[in-house]
Amino acid sequence: MTQSLTSTVASYVHELTYESIPARVLEPIKDSVRDAIGCGVVGSTSRDVKLLTGYFAELGSAPQAVIWGTSMRACAPMAAAANAAAVHAWDFDDTVMPGIVHPGGIVVSTGLAIAEKGNAAISGRDFLTAVVAGYEVGNLMSAALGGREWRVYGFYITVPVIFGAAATAAKLMRLDMPQLVGALGIAATQAAGLYSATMTKRFNASKAVEGGIYAAELARRGYEAPLDAIGDQQGFLKTFSRNPKWDVIPRDIGKYAFEVYHKAYPCIRSNQPAIYAARLLQDDHPGEITAEKIRKITVYADRLTHLYTMETPGGGTTVETVGNALVSLPYGLAAMLVYGQLTLDEMSVERIGNPAVQSLLKKVEILVDPEIEKLPPTQRYRATVKVELEDGRTFEKFCPAPKGDPTNRLTAEELREKFMRNTTSVLPKAQMEQLFELLQDIERLDDVRRIPQMLLRAP
Repeated sequence: MTQSLTSTVASYVHELTYESIPARVLEPIKDSVRDAIGCGVVGSTSRDVKLLTGYFAELGSAPQAVIWGTSMRACAPMAAAANAAAVHAWDFDDTVMPGIVHPGGIVVSTGLAIAEKGNAAISGRDFLTAVVAGYEVGNLMSAALGGREWRVYGFYITVPVIFGAAATAAKLMRLDMPQLVGALGIAATQAAGLYSATMTKRFNASKAVEGGIYAAELARRGYEAPLDAIGDQQGFLKTFSRNPKWDVIPRDIGKYAFEVYHKAYPCIRSNQPAIYAARLLQDDHPGEITAEKIRKITVYADRLTHLYTMETPGGGTTVETVGNALVSLPYGLAAMLVYGQLTLDEMSVERIGNPAVQSLLKKVEILVDPEIEKLPPTQRYRATVKVELEDGRTFEKFCPAPKGDPTNRLTAEELREKFMRNTTSVLPKAQMEQLFELLQDIERLDDVRRIPQMLLRAP
């Protein structure tokens, strides 16, 4: 008898072992664990994350898990929600293709909160196994919805990645098969999230985590849920997609048909190729390409990049807030060309409002490149940047893969530098150096509860 889609997913999660995970999958996900934690620590300083954690502090929940980068603890769902929002706060976290999801902050936050809440030690291997399950399930659910094509409808990452959070929590809680099916069903009914060039984009991550933990906890207690909430005619895929890819889940589950991308710049993944190209242009022509000399900037990219920037309110050439700037490709290019860098320093109201930046970003035009559109979805993160100067000279750069892509990965030293830069603005350097080394060999840890204790700031 053919398994339902929900049972197929549940079986994969239930049967997954550390030994069965390929090294090609494990290594970039280990990088993502470190990267997510680093992004979460610096994300804890974001104005909007502080609003969220302040609200959680007012609620006074059970102190089960650390809110990273702070001196606070909260119940597991709230702490994980705060941490997930922090990881995604600056759009500096990883991306997984072809699903186009950001699972790192969601599943790592979930896994560490569940570990802290429990009474027994959870080994690094068991933790990584649950995290990998979250990545695989989150990516597959998005791919089954239609991946890149589905994203144009306006839904955001929480729609599919809530299943990744539920899978991670359920795996660590050792739910049995009926409970796993129930957890996926309870996750399905909570799936939600809209795309926008505001900080609600980051809030979506917190809801995915919270919903995933609720799903696993309620399933363990026997809460009733549909037997096939994923595949039913009134289920998740049919409800959220106009053209669901029903065969993706049974065909690809457990095959890890995804790639993990890391970010060199704090902005959405679609913007990285053009910004990297602008950086290379400046390196190739020192002193030649300056803001006051530029007449026009034209970017040739894929359709999704145009959608996320020029067709998203706040993501185009009207940029006023930090949420706008993180999504706007015109802002990212202007900031790179004016300041010579795009770091978290450029994601401030003061730098966003710089008249030179505001003037330059309005000179940016983004066009859809039909040749890029012909490529498989995983190869469309590329762009050509053409800069026209007032004196008539033109400079052009094609970027086939920005820093952080699978074919142009951040080096081990670059990942370490990113982690240290992100964490040491909040927590002591010596402590963060020790934590980074601990995370390097996370699979050897006897108890991952050591990790969040090192993310607690002294009162």
